[in-house]
Amino acid sequence: MKFRTAKKGEYLLDYMEIENSVRFLTSGIVKCEDHFKNKSFVYDFRAAPIILSETFSLFNEIPSRVTLETITDCEYLELPRRPLLKLLFSNLDLAEFATKGVANYLGLTHYKQALLRTLSAEQRYKHFLKEFPQVAQTAKLSDIASYIGVTQQSLSRIRQNITWGKNELKLKSLNNELELRNTL
Repeated sequence: MKFRTAKKGEYLLDYMEIENSVRFLTSGIVKCEDHFKNKSFVYDFRAAPIILSETFSLFNEIPSRVTLETITDCEYLELPRRPLLKLLFSNLDLAEFATKGVANYLGLTHYKQALLRTLSAEQRYKHFLKEFPQVAQTAKLSDIASYIGVTQQSLSRIRQNITWGKNELKLKSLNNELELRNTL
């Protein structure tokens, strides 16, 4: 296991590379982007502390369509694939932990898909601000738009015309900060 750092804008996993490790992100934020049929979309942001890996590529040893790009400076512990698998296959408790982690991630992915299909664009934007306030302050608007499934122009309209409830003052304040940041 090695301690590593990455500057903002570096790729921890590039397009069509084979994932060779699991990272324990101790500080920073990473953007997860899928590339399919000459298009790309942001499907997740990972903020420390979190485990970070493209598991489909890792376990199947195939090139990944996913890129993992730092959107802030990051620090992480990196465990290479071979020692990880050796540990998992020799320790049932670790194998169970990994299995539960993957199952939990799949559950969260299904939840996000349900949100994308059932919430309005304005509701998805509010949900993003609640879920990722620190990401909202550092990510590009185009990445936020991609994550919530709208164009950047639609996101700008949403942000200008959004209606805030009485219990959403923190979200309104964050939205106003983002508006100010993007006009400078």
